[in-house]
Amino acid sequence: MLCKDALELVEPLAAGDIQPSDAARAHFESCPRCAGALASARRVDMLLKAVDVPAAPPAFTPTVLQRIRRERWRSEQHVDRLFNVAIVVAVCVVVGGIAAMLNLHALFGVTATAWSVTKTGLRDIVRDAAPTLATYVAAGGLLGSAVLMWWWAERRWQF
Repeated sequence: MLCKDALELVEPLAAGDIQPSDAARAHFESCPRCAGALASARRVDMLLKAVDVPAAPPAFTPTVLQRIRRERWRSEQHVDRLFNVAIVVAVCVVVGGIAAMLNLHALFGVTATAWSVTKTGLRDIVRDAAPTLATYVAAGGLLGSAVLMWWWAERRWQF
């Protein structure tokens, strides 16, 4: 056992929290530096046990609990603000997606695509409608994610 390892055991040994292993016991018997550290720690532990512990003031516990509640409330307020900002951003993105969906140019594009379906067939429609379809899928995904975030927040923060 190295002195570094033995010195890590000094405090728990002095407090009686652990029992020394055979290797630790042999090291403390052979190393004067580590044995001195253990003896000093045991003296300090005995002196600390001899001192009377003063009682806490009567208002200590309620004051500490009040501070804990206040700090928890403040941290929850920060989380609420961040969540509200995230919801506003999500709503703006969803509104932007809906506006993109309702774009008249896109509507005319869909109408033209429907007309081309009747003229050219299914293969050409898939090729022509794929970019428009991606816009609708993306807007639907944004709307769905906003609804899921709202549902999660309502479920998560119920008291």
